[in-house]
Amino acid sequence: MKALMLATDLSNRSDRALRRAARLARQFECPWFILHVVDEDQPQLRVELEVEQVRRYLNDQLDFFAELGGRAPEIWVEVGDPAKHIADCTRWADIDLLVVGSHRKNPLRDIFVGTTLERLVRTSHVPILLVNRAAEDDYLMPLLALDCSTASAQAVRAAHELGLLPKAGAKALYAFDPLGGAVMLAAGAGAGAIPGDYAADERLRATAALDRFLLEEELGSVIDQRLVEEGQPMTALRRVLEREPIDLLVMGTRGLTGMKRILIGSVADAAMRELDCDILTVPPIRWPDRDKA
Repeated sequence: MKALMLATDLSNRSDRALRRAARLARQFECPWFILHVVDEDQPQLRVELEVEQVRRYLNDQLDFFAELGGRAPEIWVEVGDPAKHIADCTRWADIDLLVVGSHRKNPLRDIFVGTTLERLVRTSHVPILLVNRAAEDDYLMPLLALDCSTASAQAVRAAHELGLLPKAGAKALYAFDPLGGAVMLAAGAGAGAIPGDYAADERLRATAALDRFLLEEELGSVIDQRLVEEGQPMTALRRVLEREPIDLLVMGTRGLTGMKRILIGSVADAAMRELDCDILTVPPIRWPDRDKA
Protein backbone atom coordinates (compact mmCIF):
# COMPACT_ATOMS: atom_id res chain seq x y z
CA MET A 1 0.00 0.00 0.00
CA LYS A 2 1.45 3.33 -1.07
CA ALA A 3 -0.99 5.83 0.46
CA LEU A 4 -4.35 5.88 2.22
CA MET A 5 -6.97 8.43 3.12
CA LEU A 6 -9.35 8.61 6.07
CA ALA A 7 -12.60 10.45 5.36
CA THR A 8 -14.04 11.41 8.73
CA ASP A 9 -17.14 13.16 10.02
CA LEU A 10 -15.46 13.57 13.44
CA SER A 11 -18.08 11.40 15.16
CA ASN A 12 -17.29 8.92 17.91
CA ARG A 13 -17.72 6.07 15.45
CA SER A 14 -15.19 7.67 13.14
CA ASP A 15 -12.63 7.21 15.89
CA ARG A 16 -12.56 3.48 15.05
CA ALA A 17 -11.85 4.33 11.42
CA LEU A 18 -9.12 6.76 12.52
CA ARG A 19 -7.37 4.10 14.56
CA ARG A 20 -7.63 1.52 11.77
CA ALA A 21 -6.27 4.02 9.22
CA ALA A 22 -3.42 4.91 11.57
CA ARG A 23 -2.67 1.24 12.19
CA LEU A 24 -2.50 0.61 8.45
CA ALA A 25 -0.28 3.66 7.89
CA ARG A 26 2.09 2.37 10.56
CA GLN A 27 1.94 -1.22 9.26
CA PHE A 28 2.78 -0.25 5.68
CA GLU A 29 4.87 2.81 6.53
CA CYS A 30 2.93 4.82 3.98
CA PRO A 31 1.74 8.43 3.78
CA TRP A 32 -1.81 9.02 4.98
CA PHE A 33 -4.36 11.79 4.75
CA ILE A 34 -7.24 12.85 6.98
CA LEU A 35 -10.10 14.44 5.06
CA HIS A 36 -13.20 16.19 6.33
CA VAL A 37 -15.70 17.57 3.85
CA VAL A 38 -17.99 20.37 4.97
CA ASP A 39 -21.33 20.10 3.19
CA GLU A 40 -21.75 23.09 0.91
CA ASP A 41 -25.55 22.92 1.19
CA GLN A 42 -25.81 25.36 4.11
CA PRO A 43 -25.38 29.12 4.69
CA GLN A 44 -21.98 30.44 3.63
CA LEU A 45 -21.20 31.91 7.05
CA ARG A 46 -21.84 28.56 8.68
CA VAL A 47 -19.65 26.82 6.10
CA GLU A 48 -16.75 29.21 6.76
CA LEU A 49 -17.12 28.83 10.52
CA GLU A 50 -17.21 25.03 10.34
CA VAL A 51 -14.17 24.91 8.06
CA GLU A 52 -12.18 27.03 10.50
CA GLN A 53 -13.28 25.03 13.55
CA VAL A 54 -12.57 21.66 11.95
CA ARG A 55 -9.19 22.74 10.60
CA ARG A 56 -8.17 24.05 14.03
CA TYR A 57 -9.38 20.89 15.78
CA LEU A 58 -7.55 18.52 13.42
CA ASN A 59 -4.32 20.50 13.49
CA ASP A 60 -4.43 20.52 17.29
CA GLN A 61 -4.59 16.72 17.18
CA LEU A 62 -1.68 16.36 14.75
CA ASP A 63 0.82 15.08 17.33
CA PHE A 64 -1.69 12.47 18.48
CA PHE A 65 -2.30 11.37 14.91
CA ALA A 66 1.45 11.12 14.29
CA GLU A 67 1.89 8.95 17.36
CA LEU A 68 -0.88 6.60 16.21
CA GLY A 69 0.29 6.30 12.61
CA GLY A 70 4.04 6.52 13.02
CA ARG A 71 4.03 9.69 10.93
CA ALA A 72 1.90 12.81 10.73
CA PRO A 73 -0.99 12.72 8.26
CA GLU A 74 -1.72 15.48 5.81
CA ILE A 75 -4.89 17.29 6.89
CA TRP A 76 -7.48 18.30 4.29
CA VAL A 77 -10.64 20.29 5.10
CA GLU A 78 -12.71 20.76 1.96
CA VAL A 79 -16.12 22.15 1.00
CA GLY A 80 -18.50 20.46 -1.42
CA ASP A 81 -20.93 17.63 -1.92
CA PRO A 82 -19.50 15.00 0.47
CA ALA A 83 -19.76 11.88 -1.72
CA LYS A 84 -18.48 13.57 -4.88
CA HIS A 85 -15.76 15.56 -3.15
CA ILE A 86 -14.39 12.58 -1.23
CA ALA A 87 -14.14 10.61 -4.47
CA ASP A 88 -12.42 13.56 -6.15
CA CYS A 89 -9.94 13.90 -3.29
CA THR A 90 -8.86 10.28 -3.60
CA ARG A 91 -7.88 11.04 -7.19
CA TRP A 92 -6.05 14.24 -6.31
CA ALA A 93 -4.04 12.49 -3.59
CA ASP A 94 -3.44 9.36 -5.71
CA ILE A 95 -4.30 7.01 -2.86
CA ASP A 96 -4.74 3.24 -2.82
CA LEU A 97 -7.36 2.92 -0.08
CA LEU A 98 -10.15 5.07 1.33
CA VAL A 99 -11.06 4.42 4.97
CA VAL A 100 -14.46 5.50 6.33
CA GLY A 101 -16.32 5.05 9.60
CA SER A 102 -19.58 3.21 10.14
CA HIS A 103 -22.64 5.27 9.33
CA ARG A 104 -24.97 6.67 11.97
CA LYS A 105 -28.65 7.51 12.13
CA ASN A 106 -28.15 11.25 12.58
CA PRO A 107 -28.29 12.86 9.10
CA LEU A 108 -27.41 16.32 10.48
CA ARG A 109 -23.88 15.31 11.41
CA ASP A 110 -22.97 12.12 9.60
CA ILE A 111 -21.82 12.40 6.00
CA PHE A 112 -21.93 8.60 5.66
CA VAL A 113 -25.67 8.11 6.01
CA GLY A 114 -27.74 6.08 3.56
CA THR A 115 -27.44 7.21 -0.01
CA THR A 116 -24.28 9.27 0.60
CA LEU A 117 -22.25 6.21 1.50
CA GLU A 118 -23.90 4.23 -1.27
CA ARG A 119 -23.05 6.97 -3.79
CA LEU A 120 -19.48 7.02 -2.57
CA VAL A 121 -19.11 3.26 -2.94
CA ARG A 122 -20.58 3.34 -6.44
CA THR A 123 -18.50 6.28 -7.67
CA SER A 124 -15.15 5.65 -5.99
CA HIS A 125 -12.33 4.44 -8.21
CA VAL A 126 -10.40 3.02 -5.25
CA PRO A 127 -11.27 0.35 -2.67
CA ILE A 128 -13.21 1.58 0.35
CA LEU A 129 -12.67 0.11 3.81
CA LEU A 130 -15.74 0.57 6.02
CA VAL A 131 -14.64 0.22 9.64
CA ASN A 132 -17.18 -1.09 12.15
CA ARG A 133 -14.96 -2.58 14.84
CA ALA A 134 -12.12 -1.44 17.05
CA ALA A 135 -8.70 -1.87 15.43
CA GLU A 136 -7.28 -4.32 17.98
CA ASP A 137 -5.11 -6.27 15.54
CA ASP A 138 -4.19 -6.68 11.90
CA TYR A 139 -6.79 -8.48 9.82
CA LEU A 140 -6.36 -12.19 10.56
CA MET A 141 -9.67 -13.78 9.48
CA PRO A 142 -10.90 -12.18 6.24
CA LEU A 143 -13.76 -13.59 4.19
CA LEU A 144 -13.74 -13.22 0.40
CA ALA A 145 -17.28 -13.06 -0.97
CA LEU A 146 -17.11 -14.54 -4.48
CA ASP A 147 -19.66 -14.74 -7.28
CA CYS A 148 -17.31 -16.12 -9.95
CA SER A 149 -17.29 -12.78 -11.77
CA THR A 150 -14.44 -10.57 -12.90
CA ALA A 151 -15.48 -8.07 -10.24
CA SER A 152 -15.02 -10.54 -7.40
CA ALA A 153 -11.67 -11.68 -8.80
CA GLN A 154 -10.54 -8.05 -8.86
CA ALA A 155 -11.69 -7.62 -5.27
CA VAL A 156 -9.52 -10.54 -4.14
CA ARG A 157 -6.51 -9.23 -6.06
CA ALA A 158 -7.01 -5.74 -4.64
CA ALA A 159 -7.16 -7.00 -1.07
CA HIS A 160 -4.05 -9.09 -1.70
CA GLU A 161 -2.12 -6.25 -3.34
CA LEU A 162 -3.07 -3.89 -0.52
CA GLY A 163 -1.58 -6.36 1.94
CA LEU A 164 -4.86 -6.94 3.78
CA LEU A 165 -4.86 -10.74 3.42
CA PRO A 166 -2.82 -12.92 5.78
CA LYS A 167 0.02 -14.96 4.33
CA ALA A 168 -1.72 -18.15 5.42
CA GLY A 169 -4.62 -17.36 3.11
CA ALA A 170 -8.26 -16.35 3.54
CA LYS A 171 -11.65 -18.03 3.50
CA ALA A 172 -13.66 -17.75 0.29
CA LEU A 173 -17.47 -17.87 0.27
CA TYR A 174 -19.55 -18.82 -2.75
CA ALA A 175 -23.34 -18.77 -2.38
CA PHE A 176 -25.55 -20.87 -4.65
CA ASP A 177 -29.32 -21.01 -4.90
CA PRO A 178 -30.92 -24.24 -6.23
CA LEU A 179 -33.20 -22.29 -8.56
CA GLY A 180 -34.33 -25.37 -10.44
CA GLY A 181 -36.19 -26.77 -7.45
CA ALA A 182 -37.83 -23.42 -6.82
CA VAL A 183 -38.95 -23.21 -10.45
CA MET A 184 -40.46 -26.71 -10.28
CA LEU A 185 -42.39 -25.78 -7.15
CA ALA A 186 -43.60 -22.55 -8.71
CA ALA A 187 -44.83 -24.53 -11.70
CA GLY A 188 -47.01 -26.63 -9.42
CA ALA A 189 -44.79 -29.64 -8.85
CA GLY A 190 -45.08 -31.03 -5.34
CA ALA A 191 -42.10 -31.31 -3.06
CA GLY A 192 -42.06 -35.04 -3.71
CA ALA A 193 -41.47 -34.38 -7.41
CA ILE A 194 -38.08 -32.84 -6.68
CA PRO A 195 -35.30 -35.43 -6.42
CA GLY A 196 -34.04 -35.80 -2.87
CA ASP A 197 -30.44 -35.35 -3.95
CA TYR A 198 -31.15 -32.23 -6.00
CA ALA A 199 -29.59 -29.82 -3.50
CA ALA A 200 -26.55 -32.07 -3.14
CA ASP A 201 -26.09 -32.13 -6.92
CA GLU A 202 -26.38 -28.34 -7.03
CA ARG A 203 -23.76 -28.05 -4.30
CA LEU A 204 -21.41 -30.25 -6.32
CA ARG A 205 -21.98 -28.10 -9.41
CA ALA A 206 -21.42 -24.91 -7.40
CA THR A 207 -18.22 -26.31 -5.90
CA ALA A 208 -16.96 -27.28 -9.36
CA ALA A 209 -17.79 -23.80 -10.67
CA LEU A 210 -15.88 -22.20 -7.80
CA ASP A 211 -12.87 -24.46 -8.38
CA ARG A 212 -12.83 -23.56 -12.10
CA PHE A 213 -13.08 -19.88 -11.28
CA LEU A 214 -10.19 -19.96 -8.82
CA LEU A 215 -8.08 -21.93 -11.29
CA GLU A 216 -8.83 -19.64 -14.24
CA GLU A 217 -8.23 -16.49 -12.19
CA GLU A 218 -5.12 -17.99 -10.52
CA LEU A 219 -6.43 -17.18 -7.05
CA GLY A 220 -5.81 -20.50 -5.36
CA SER A 221 -2.68 -19.27 -3.60
CA VAL A 222 -4.61 -16.67 -1.58
CA ILE A 223 -7.45 -19.02 -0.60
CA ASP A 224 -7.04 -21.13 2.50
CA GLN A 225 -10.58 -22.52 2.80
CA ARG A 226 -13.53 -22.68 0.40
CA LEU A 227 -17.05 -22.31 1.75
CA VAL A 228 -19.96 -23.21 -0.52
CA GLU A 229 -23.26 -22.17 1.06
CA GLU A 230 -26.82 -22.63 -0.13
CA GLY A 231 -28.97 -19.52 -0.28
CA GLN A 232 -28.98 -15.91 -1.43
CA PRO A 233 -25.73 -13.96 -0.90
CA MET A 234 -26.86 -12.01 2.19
CA THR A 235 -28.36 -15.14 3.76
CA ALA A 236 -25.11 -17.00 3.24
CA LEU A 237 -23.06 -14.09 4.56
CA ARG A 238 -25.11 -13.83 7.74
CA ARG A 239 -24.84 -17.57 8.33
CA VAL A 240 -21.07 -17.63 7.92
CA LEU A 241 -20.52 -14.53 10.06
CA GLU A 242 -22.59 -16.07 12.85
CA ARG A 243 -20.35 -19.12 13.07
CA GLU A 244 -16.94 -17.83 11.93
CA PRO A 245 -14.73 -15.18 13.65
CA ILE A 246 -14.52 -13.01 10.52
CA ASP A 247 -12.90 -9.59 10.95
CA LEU A 248 -12.94 -8.38 7.32
CA LEU A 249 -15.38 -8.99 4.48
CA VAL A 250 -14.03 -8.43 0.96
CA MET A 251 -16.51 -7.95 -1.87
CA GLY A 252 -16.74 -6.49 -5.35
CA THR A 253 -19.31 -3.79 -6.04
CA ARG A 254 -20.43 -5.13 -9.41
CA GLY A 255 -20.65 -8.55 -10.99
CA LEU A 256 -22.06 -10.38 -13.97
CA THR A 257 -25.69 -11.08 -14.70
CA GLY A 258 -27.47 -14.36 -15.27
CA MET A 259 -27.14 -17.44 -13.08
CA LYS A 260 -24.05 -16.23 -11.27
CA ARG A 261 -24.58 -14.71 -7.85
CA ILE A 262 -23.71 -11.05 -8.16
CA LEU A 263 -22.68 -8.68 -5.39
CA ILE A 264 -24.05 -5.36 -6.55
CA GLY A 265 -26.47 -2.67 -5.53
CA SER A 266 -28.78 -3.86 -2.80
CA VAL A 267 -26.51 -6.69 -1.66
CA ALA A 268 -23.50 -4.46 -1.09
CA ASP A 269 -25.74 -1.81 0.46
CA ALA A 270 -27.36 -4.38 2.75
CA ALA A 271 -23.98 -5.70 3.83
CA MET A 272 -22.79 -2.21 4.76
CA ARG A 273 -26.00 -1.47 6.65
CA GLU A 274 -26.42 -4.78 8.46
CA LEU A 275 -23.09 -6.51 9.03
CA ASP A 276 -20.87 -5.51 11.93
CA CYS A 277 -17.49 -6.64 10.60
CA ASP A 278 -15.19 -4.35 8.64
CA ILE A 279 -15.99 -4.39 4.92
CA LEU A 280 -13.69 -3.78 1.97
CA THR A 281 -15.60 -2.92 -1.21
CA VAL A 282 -13.65 -2.88 -4.46
CA PRO A 283 -14.80 -1.18 -7.67
CA PRO A 284 -14.37 -3.01 -11.00
CA ILE A 285 -11.04 -1.51 -11.99
CA ARG A 286 -7.80 -2.91 -13.32
CA TRP A 287 -5.01 -3.02 -10.81
CA PRO A 288 -1.60 -2.66 -12.43
CA ASP A 289 1.32 -4.54 -11.03
CA ARG A 290 2.99 -2.45 -8.38
CA ASP A 291 5.60 -2.82 -5.72
CA LYS A 292 4.03 -3.28 -2.31
CA ALA A 293 5.30 -1.26 0.59
